[in-house]
Amino acid sequence: MGVSKQGGKQMEPTNRTEKPAKQRFTVLHALGLLLILCAAAVIWFGVHPRYRILAAPILALGVLAAWKRNWMFWIVLIVQAGVVAFLWTFPQAGYRIASIVPLALIAMLLVFRFGNKPLKIIASILMGTALCGLLIVEIPILKAASEQPEPDADYIVVLGAAVYGETPSITLEHRLEGAARYLTANPRTKAVVSGGQGAGEDITEAECMRRYLTAHGIAEERILLEDMSTSTRENLAFSKAVIKTDGGKTDRIVLVSSAYHLYRARRMAEAMGMHAGGFAGSDGYPIYMFGMYLREAVAAVKLWIFGA
Repeated sequence: MGVSKQGGKQMEPTNRTEKPAKQRFTVLHALGLLLILCAAAVIWFGVHPRYRILAAPILALGVLAAWKRNWMFWIVLIVQAGVVAFLWTFPQAGYRIASIVPLALIAMLLVFRFGNKPLKIIASILMGTALCGLLIVEIPILKAASEQPEPDADYIVVLGAAVYGETPSITLEHRLEGAARYLTANPRTKAVVSGGQGAGEDITEAECMRRYLTAHGIAEERILLEDMSTSTRENLAFSKAVIKTDGGKTDRIVLVSSAYHLYRARRMAEAMGMHAGGFAGSDGYPIYMFGMYLREAVAAVKLWIFGA
């Protein structure tokens, strides 16, 4: 029963179902897994160690993607979107600017999955042009960040950054760590701490810096305050006036700032007739620094176009 005969030969049953063949592992699957691993590395190495636990679910999604390869595209998309959302939980601009990278990856993934050929070509050209332009702009910024200043400068000028109430922001604290190191190693050097008072600041940035340096063993008579500036350009112009009032010259000074900021600050100083070296403060977490280098690239292009 259930078996028919034709020409004297017994035929096989026709109601058997076949299992679908497992999707073959391809280069695209390898690239997808690489993007997932990179996202986990961003969490593990790029931000504060207390967030490392978040790398575990990303790796779990990587395992799922390797097993269910037909889900790979959507899992990679979800992981990148999660990284964007995570970076936007930080109030600091550097983290949020760094989210441009996963956002660009999401855009490219969608274009190459659903876009037509002309759109794919245009997207590839735009992405390649942006990457090449970014590399060109970052070269002088990175070079300035890596250079070491000459010792025994007459003055260092510590460029201000945000103060929360009376507490220095992480960025300002990193700059002050660098300033304290330089002043300790060069006891003849004086410091001009430069920064006015902005919104949310109970004291001027200059006063906050003075307190930090004196608390870290720098004699108060070595510290000069410039407490009126509200921008890098004003930092430099007003500090130049403070140095002249002190009887000094601006041909042997060192600017202390964040590493990513030194190129633009030195260019501005040179335009004002100051001969300035640069000394980078302590670095922040890698993803924050990466975002700030991206922002500084835009600021450098603006400087080239419109001048100091």
